[in-house]
Amino acid sequence: MTGNMLVTATPPTPNGELHLGHLSGPYLAADVFARHQRRTGTTVAHLSGIDDHQSYTEARAVREGTTAEKIADHYGERIERAWADSGIRLDVVARPRDLPLHTGLTREIFAALYERGDIVARTRPLPYCVPCDRWAYEAYVTGGCPHCGSASGGNSCESCGRSNDCADLVDPRCTICATPCEIRSCERLYMPLERHRKALEEFWGETAMNGHLAALCRSLSDDGLPEIAVTHPADWGVPAPVEGFTEQRIYVWFEMAAGYLAGAGELGDWRAWWTGDAQVVQFFGYDNGFFHAVLFPAIFSAWDPAIVLPKALVSNEFYRLDGLKFSTSRQHAIWLLEALERTPADHLRLYLSWDRPAAAQSSFTQRAFDEFLHGDLLPRWHGWLGDLAVRARTAAPADPDTATEPAAAQHLRARTRRLLDMVGDAYSLPGFSPRSAITLLDLLVREAVEAGQDGDHRSGVPGLAAAHARGVAAQLSAAASFAVGLFPVAPAMAQQLWTALNLPGDIADVPWDRALDGIPVPDGTADLSTACALFAPH
Repeated sequence: MTGNMLVTATPPTPNGELHLGHLSGPYLAADVFARHQRRTGTTVAHLSGIDDHQSYTEARAVREGTTAEKIADHYGERIERAWADSGIRLDVVARPRDLPLHTGLTREIFAALYERGDIVARTRPLPYCVPCDRWAYEAYVTGGCPHCGSASGGNSCESCGRSNDCADLVDPRCTICATPCEIRSCERLYMPLERHRKALEEFWGETAMNGHLAALCRSLSDDGLPEIAVTHPADWGVPAPVEGFTEQRIYVWFEMAAGYLAGAGELGDWRAWWTGDAQVVQFFGYDNGFFHAVLFPAIFSAWDPAIVLPKALVSNEFYRLDGLKFSTSRQHAIWLLEALERTPADHLRLYLSWDRPAAAQSSFTQRAFDEFLHGDLLPRWHGWLGDLAVRARTAAPADPDTATEPAAAQHLRARTRRLLDMVGDAYSLPGFSPRSAITLLDLLVREAVEAGQDGDHRSGVPGLAAAHARGVAAQLSAAASFAVGLFPVAPAMAQQLWTALNLPGDIADVPWDRALDGIPVPDGTADLSTACALFAPH
């Protein structure tokens, strides 16, 4: 595949630390996907950002008696550090307040849609907190979801993924003081989505998405597409560019649509990544599915039909901790920066890639992490590398002209290519599955172990030394291909093995085709069991 590909991961809200649940979702998945796509000949840009203007950022500032700017700056820096320490390689981290193009595009798109009649004024009920003297929308209100009955915040429900209008929440309460809200009339600007039905249904029919997200789109279509409030009476955010509403702020999820374009502008002309032959793949949690599958494509297609809509929407379900939802307020979380102080990043990446909640919710437990990684996977991988190092050190030099390659070695070479080909599919669309990639790589290790055990019978036998050496060469080549296959999920471990095999350069620069064709390993292999310390179980 060639050409430009933009890979996005939803910008997180800087109202708290990242935890393992965040890493298990779009951030690790998008990084794994982008790392693999780069080595297939595709020009890839991996983009995320910090969602400064979320009302949840301001709400935390209200609770702590500080400013939204200070909260956004503090946690924004912590989020970027957590990404870097986790090995998340981002080409762009867009900060709305630092990008003039972000505000400019947001207001330009908003004004254009208003002029065309795609945004209209509506006077509708909205919760109001009398003690706080504040309109209660989004982060400032909680109640029962009008669609599924679950506890929900304002404007969208994390459980069912559907939007609400705040006043239709059951028993709305202020999240700051817990007082029941009054319902008052408020004039705001709305975007009626029903007028974009045709464009949306065409998009849903053409883009790849999982069953849960497809079901959400279908249910919304069947029930009639909603009208979405795209301004709120607030002080924090981008001012609306419409006369009579300049004191209101543009809904942050409308702003994010423009933010994806502005973020790409950090790479040059944003149109190089959003028009023409460009491809866009977006990663996000299901709770943000409505915005990526409905609101953003409606905005883009209404403003500029030349914008390329995503070819794939890759969503994940919630990741839980000991069976319960990660919760910042209840301190029920494993904070990412703290976890990285005691656990290598690649160990977290390996386990969370394997346990990723792709189609159903999954739950982290320390016991399951230890049993999978240190009780099963790493002991097998580390043991294989230790045995292979002994074989490489004791085998005679391999001369392809003096001995026939053993059948087990021939089989291992063929299986390595076949399994690596399947690993590539697991890192690609439409069957993106890091869990499958890890399972296939583990199968390669198991088959390499068997090939090594078969070859050990030739070791030291007069007349079979050359055949044994050729078998060891096949195993070393399999180890090199294994490292290339492992790289998207565990880049530091992969580089460690690559270097120990006496192979030159950065493994990130190795073309995928080279791994499929087989990689000869030169003499001088290190003691793999000690050189590959990240493979050692605890």
